Amino acid sequence: MQLNDKIALITGGTTGIGRATAQAFLDEGIKALIITGQDQARLETARAELSSNGSQVLALLWRADMPEDSTAVAAKIQEEFGRLDVVFANAGVTWPAPLGQIEADAAQAQFMVNVTGPLLLLQALSPLLTKGASVILNTSCLDVLGEPGMAVYSATKAALRSVARTLSVELGERGIRVNTVAPGPIETPIYGKLGMSDEDLTQMSQAVMAKVPAGRFGKPEEIASAVTFLASDGSSFMRGAEIAVDGGWSNL
Repeated sequence: MQLNDKIALITGGTTGIGRATAQAFLDEGIKALIITGQDQARLETARAELSSNGSQVLALLWRADMPEDSTAVAAKIQEEFGRLDVVFANAGVTWPAPLGQIEADAAQAQFMVNVTGPLLLLQALSPLLTKGASVILNTSCLDVLGEPGMAVYSATKAALRSVARTLSVELGERGIRVNTVAPGPIETPIYGKLGMSDEDLTQMSQAVMAKVPAGRFGKPEEIASAVTFLASDGSSFMRGAEIAVDGGWSNL
């Protein structure tokens, strides 16, 4: 799955799946890597760690709810590299809530970060995408499952899956591939941002694991492996496809 001579962008590249994928890309010989995040200090720390072996890593601020950030990211990539071969739209958020507790602001924010933001970023990046470029969107196994409390999040991921289908046709005319990776429950920092107590998090984790045939949470590196395959020329015959890396959850 060599990525030699490719230039790649990963949103949400400072932690979790994004960070693991950044390292996987570097391990596969990526020519240059751009990571984005919302915190400048965390971005700089990640950039320094990822570039410690001499790799070319650029860290850029990108907030999904700020359209001007997408324009700025595209302009910087144009200035530094003039092209882009791989995009992994990874950044996302979730705030679980049953129907009676869904708040309009939280629902709108999830759609902005998980759907509209990535879509506008791809719009800005489109002129930079080379023939044969690969775009990977991070969806979720919940785009096909009904999980209580996850109505909004699941809807955003189903919408992103639809975006991938449509763009695989639109951008396919330029020889650009668009596919998705659909993680199941993964050990990432996102669970610490749910505002739940440790006891509630433990109960939730146990309930989730009981539904997953693999009997455990996945690791960010396991998602990174699938993304690396989709980024490579080894997946050149895949367009509009989704790879489920969910321990078998979506098969039930």
